[in-house]
Amino acid sequence: MSAFDKRPGQLQKFFFKVPVILHKMGLGGWERLLGAQWMLITHIGRKSGKRYDSMVDVMDYDKASDTYYIEAAYGARADWYKNIQANPIFEAKVGRRKFKARAGALTTAGASEMLVQFYRSKPAYTRSVMAMAGMKFKDETELRELGKNLTLLAVKPEKE
Repeated sequence: MSAFDKRPGQLQKFFFKVPVILHKMGLGGWERLLGAQWMLITHIGRKSGKRYDSMVDVMDYDKASDTYYIEAAYGARADWYKNIQANPIFEAKVGRRKFKARAGALTTAGASEMLVQFYRSKPAYTRSVMAMAGMKFKDETELRELGKNLTLLAVKPEKE
């Protein structure tokens, strides 16, 4: 079984919920102490219709196009990803900025290069996040190969 086939266990699920809880308490932004930036995504359940919150890494932000690049650690199997496929408009919050958004997947080559670029800017953080998802790599070549199997998204604010 590869890392891409595994779903997060109970401990990992709890670990992933802590940043959501802290952001909802108004304590967002502390992740910058770790050298990270996160996006809180509020999405509608595709089956339940309930509102859910998920936290994802912001890998890059292009100010000119107002586009955030994020990753789905568990790819197309992630419930939040399935939910935004079913209900494509969702709420996003980065720092103090809150907006309605829509996401589109990057190409395989684009995802691989974005992952390498992220690694170059935050090597220790990238290694630790990848290891939590069960993915280890020796060098940028192996990282590019891993990137081909990851789901990276371009998130843009919805025009009102």
